[in-house]
Amino acid sequence: MMVAGEHSGDILGVCLMKRLKEYYPNIVFAGIGGQRMESEGFISYYPMSKLSVFGLFEVLKHLPELLGIRRNLRKSILHENPDVFIGIDAPDFNLKLENDLYQKGIKTVHYVSPTVWAWRPKRIKKLINSLNALLCIFPFEEEYFKNTPVPAHFIGHPLADEYEDHEGTLSARKELLINPEAPVLTMMPGSRLGELERHSLIFLETAQRCSNEITGLKVLVPLPDSAAVEVFRNIYEQSGIKLDLEIKEMAGKTMIAASDMVLVASGTATLEAMLLKKPMVVAYKLSALTTWVFRAFDLLKAPYVSMPNLIAGKGLVKEYLHEEMTTEALTKELLRLHQTPEAVRSMEKEFTKMATKLTRDASTQAAKIVIRIIEGEN
Repeated sequence: MMVAGEHSGDILGVCLMKRLKEYYPNIVFAGIGGQRMESEGFISYYPMSKLSVFGLFEVLKHLPELLGIRRNLRKSILHENPDVFIGIDAPDFNLKLENDLYQKGIKTVHYVSPTVWAWRPKRIKKLINSLNALLCIFPFEEEYFKNTPVPAHFIGHPLADEYEDHEGTLSARKELLINPEAPVLTMMPGSRLGELERHSLIFLETAQRCSNEITGLKVLVPLPDSAAVEVFRNIYEQSGIKLDLEIKEMAGKTMIAASDMVLVASGTATLEAMLLKKPMVVAYKLSALTTWVFRAFDLLKAPYVSMPNLIAGKGLVKEYLHEEMTTEALTKELLRLHQTPEAVRSMEKEFTKMATKLTRDASTQAAKIVIRIIEGEN
């Protein structure tokens, strides 16, 4: 049984499923997953989109439904009595479920460490006596749990493996029928509905200003599914902005590879841009109420939010968060990258080093740990 809560979890889930199938050809997967997992035969009891809610107040709005789903899923899992339960990210949903199942004797694995090192550090208590293994995708996470009872293992990041032999810029542009000489900006405003609503217009206004300064700028927007495409397209059409714009579903890797620079919402997409060694500007805006709570209660403990900066342990890429996320600030930094090739080369060099650290055949490492747990060796 598995639960993935959003698109990044769906990617991790399908890669792990493929490795486990190699060892257990007759394995059956069920729970909650996305399109990628379903394409491998996963039986999803609820649409994954039900869990893709972010922000304190946004979650509260959907809380009764989420609690109902978790309660019903718990009953199903206890009835099925699976060999292992794997919660993929989605800590607010999965950690309580994992604890309940573990206490009932079901083996549990949590894939992707909750960001206890960044905010809400007390959540570490939820990991103790709840898990047979915690699979960490960043090296600093295993170190963080070293002196705790949490059974943490650094396995590397599956995206680093997937992107190790990525296509080059020219090859990606050829695939997308883009002029090899054209300046290209890829924009990734997010995958969740709330992110798209908060980010899209500012991203579009930024692209318009950049296109006023950069002759012939081509703008690419990869989005995770048809619902996200519809939301973004509506915002674009209502904005009155005119760009040389191409929107595509499920084309993130190719569109990032084709770009000269990336404007990206904080999240897994920053890691994708890093692995493809593309200079980026990171932006993120929470709802006004959620931002206030974060600040009022000093919930954010990490100095950075984007993956490249967290892995590097320094401010390698510029982050513009909340009220700092303005059209003026984003445009200024993108133009700086466009006009300063030495800054871009320096960023690319750092990205290459970090990608090497993360490349460990993560899905195979994860599957080995899961198999050991199923076989009673952990």
